[in-house]
Amino acid sequence: MSEYSYRLRYHVLLVLLLTIVMPGTLSAASLDNARKTRLSIYVVKGFKLDYKQKVSAVKTGGTVYVDLESVSRAMRLLNKRNGSLLGMAYEEGGKTSVCRLRAGNNFVSFMHEKSDTGKRVVQLRSAPVLRKGRLWLPAGDAARLFSLWMDREVVYDRSKRKIEAFLWSSRPGSGRRTIGLVDERKSYKSDRAVPTQKSGTVITGLDLKELANGVIIRVNATGKKTPISFIKPDKQGTASLTLQNAKGNPADISRTFGKGLVKQVRAISLGNGAMQISIALNTRYYRVKSSECKWDSKRNCYVVSIMSDVDVQKVYRREKQRRITQALAKDLQKWKFDTIVLDAGHGGKDPGAIGPSGTREKDIVLKIVRDLGSIIRREWPNVKVVYTRVDDRFIPLKQRGKIANRNKGKLFVSVHCNAAKNRSARGAEVYILGPHKNDAALRVAMLENAAIKQEENYKEKYKGFSDEHTIMSSLAQNAFTLQSKEAARHVLEGMEKKTKINGRGVRQAGFMVLWTPSMPSLLVEAGYLSNREEEKMLRRRQVQIRIAQGIFNGLKQYRASYEKQRIVSGSRVRSEG
Repeated sequence: MSEYSYRLRYHVLLVLLLTIVMPGTLSAASLDNARKTRLSIYVVKGFKLDYKQKVSAVKTGGTVYVDLESVSRAMRLLNKRNGSLLGMAYEEGGKTSVCRLRAGNNFVSFMHEKSDTGKRVVQLRSAPVLRKGRLWLPAGDAARLFSLWMDREVVYDRSKRKIEAFLWSSRPGSGRRTIGLVDERKSYKSDRAVPTQKSGTVITGLDLKELANGVIIRVNATGKKTPISFIKPDKQGTASLTLQNAKGNPADISRTFGKGLVKQVRAISLGNGAMQISIALNTRYYRVKSSECKWDSKRNCYVVSIMSDVDVQKVYRREKQRRITQALAKDLQKWKFDTIVLDAGHGGKDPGAIGPSGTREKDIVLKIVRDLGSIIRREWPNVKVVYTRVDDRFIPLKQRGKIANRNKGKLFVSVHCNAAKNRSARGAEVYILGPHKNDAALRVAMLENAAIKQEENYKEKYKGFSDEHTIMSSLAQNAFTLQSKEAARHVLEGMEKKTKINGRGVRQAGFMVLWTPSMPSLLVEAGYLSNREEEKMLRRRQVQIRIAQGIFNGLKQYRASYEKQRIVSGSRVRSEG
């Protein structure tokens, strides 16, 4: 038989084999009649579920098909489609890997940047179907596709209608290597023939099995047995297995593990026709007791056994504790007292209260707030000061709260001056958000809330919020009530010690400016402009500076208590973890 006839016969047999083994390609028209179904992807990072998200899926003939772009987006990968061609990419360690596939084509290509393996071509069990501008695959095939491409464990659970993606690392013991048929000719240089049994050993893949006291690594092969050289782990925890006459695709062997004794297995083809497999061990938590390598003649594989004498459960508990501590540190950093928001009441077209001598509230409080900000920057250089206004301009009440939230403030302080029909009323007051306790508190709140009438379209913006209604908005600040009360008490005490303005106590009322910020908040009424004596005092620069210093002294007491509670809470959580 001629060589041409032999090749022709080989290709005919291959086509017949694929016709029998490969399932039929489903048409787009068949999917048009499919009904939508529920399917979610669960993404696991570290030792816990990171997030879950629904993906587009349809069901027909008992098979669930998924939209590959939907799965790609759910796994937060990059993707771009051009007609029937879909490209997906992800980055890891500064390197990019690209997957390309086309509707109606069983072959998909993987390109790994800066990799020894170059381009790989994989034959899928079923070709992607183009339906309504999207590429669809059976959910099980899609999961295996992402698993092979990303070298991560991606599994479709048919009974629970979900895809689990372990994106943090390859799962220890994962034996998943191929989908359908791999065209190995694409993995070798063009001038080389595909290895056969006559040409020596061909490495086909790797299996890893975790034991309670070690790990078993099987390097699977076909062809003849080849001499091997095994170097036991060195001080850095690296062992190596060299096969003298062996060929194969390093990508079928190389992988990284997130936990366990083995951290990484990496294979490289040597120039003399040999292959070297290096095994990096996790010596930080494990101590290697023994290691050996032998050939298993029954299964035609090379078995590396590495034993350790460590309590694996203890290691996992310690690792879990470390992760909890890291998460706690991030959480505590989130609540670090690093930003304070200062709000000078009124401004611009809204003068606020006006004293008998024409003193405008907006001018007095702006000076006090500037003085307070200067003191904070001088005394607390690590604390950021955010102003809702730094000049004579009108800022809507809702906008002031949004400024505080946008800058992630840890405390919101709004400074005002009071006024009353009773000209003898005098003294400083500090308010927090809550139901008013008396008519006086109600009148003060209604006076300050009247600023909303200066805003354009205020009736539409504050629709449903009458003056009385806003008093009941304390639920928005309920979570911060205790902290707000504590801050208010310290601030009032600080002002009493620095000025001759007697304090009238900490009160509750429904101030709109305190309704929006998502943080402990308080409103300082520095004194009564309607009282002639206090008006004169509030106009004096020395008094304004003393008021600012008194507020700061109160904030200093509050911050010390706040950070003490934060440290105690962190210690409690660590001990409980």
